[in-house]
Amino acid sequence: MPSTADDGWDMSPRRESAVVLEMPTSFETFDAVKEKPILREKLSSAEIEALLRPDLSDMAPEPAPPPPAKVVDRAIPDLDTPAALTRRTDVPEDALRVAARLSLALRQGCGLRAAATVKAVSDGTFASALTTAETGQAIACFAAPNGEIVAMLSLSAELANALIESACGGKPGAFTPRELTPVDAALLEGLVRPLGAGISSSLSFARIETDAEFAVALARPGAVDVIDLDVRFEQSRMPARLILASDDLFDTVAAPGKGHGTVMAAPVHTPSAAPVTAVLTARIASLSVPLSRLTDLKAGSTLLLGVPADQPVELLSGGRNGPVAAEAQIGRKGAHMALRITKRGPALR
Repeated sequence: MPSTADDGWDMSPRRESAVVLEMPTSFETFDAVKEKPILREKLSSAEIEALLRPDLSDMAPEPAPPPPAKVVDRAIPDLDTPAALTRRTDVPEDALRVAARLSLALRQGCGLRAAATVKAVSDGTFASALTTAETGQAIACFAAPNGEIVAMLSLSAELANALIESACGGKPGAFTPRELTPVDAALLEGLVRPLGAGISSSLSFARIETDAEFAVALARPGAVDVIDLDVRFEQSRMPARLILASDDLFDTVAAPGKGHGTVMAAPVHTPSAAPVTAVLTARIASLSVPLSRLTDLKAGSTLLLGVPADQPVELLSGGRNGPVAAEAQIGRKGAHMALRITKRGPALR
């Protein structure tokens, strides 16, 4: 047997003796069962039963479930169905005055021989006043100076058809309900445009609508006065409805006293610290108006004058021949015309 030094595995005698001493002198017997690892691939029946049905006898009992909450029905208002109109038992004087203004505007502004009389007056909203959808109806919308739609004139289908035939030069005949075309809307717009200023000086024409729901969406929310009218046109009577916001839109003057044939004594002028109202006439130095606007004027027409800002004017006390009370400059303040006094006269000192 070759020596260990020949193959490079030489070990010193001291190391060799140490290795011999480190080797055990006795060996344990090999037990196959003891050294075999335990495999847990499968559970026993008892373990499966304990997992599926654990023993909960040592746990505290569950608390009793709370009583079910009592469900109470709440009344939810139907937003799709507006409240019904509240009909008045009497006819206010303002409604009669508005009907008279409308009749006058139909004759002078539109050139139609029509007269409107009041049938009933109700309180409600724009939504409740425009609930009925009729084929061929037209709704004329009028706006306030701030641009909000505050008044509407609902023309029945029969009345709208009669107005269209009159605008075309014909006479109202047999009526057949039909949808209004854009040409019909344009004809109606030309007829009802002067009615806003005829009803109230603060109203101006806005648009013509044929859909009641869309017209309601344009209107200003709030309470309104609904005036049901009976319009006599030619030889027929046709219904219409005037819807006005409950604000004071009418520049009416107080009615005179009921005394007949009585002579009123002239009021005695007494000095008072309260503010007084003076009648003044503004005389403009110069004004330019296109000739085309003057040639189209007729009785009842309204001429809008574009007065430049800072235009010098003279304020006359009383009428056109009165003395000069002050000198001022004319301009605008919001939606109103305003005068700025530059020089006071003897009447204002």
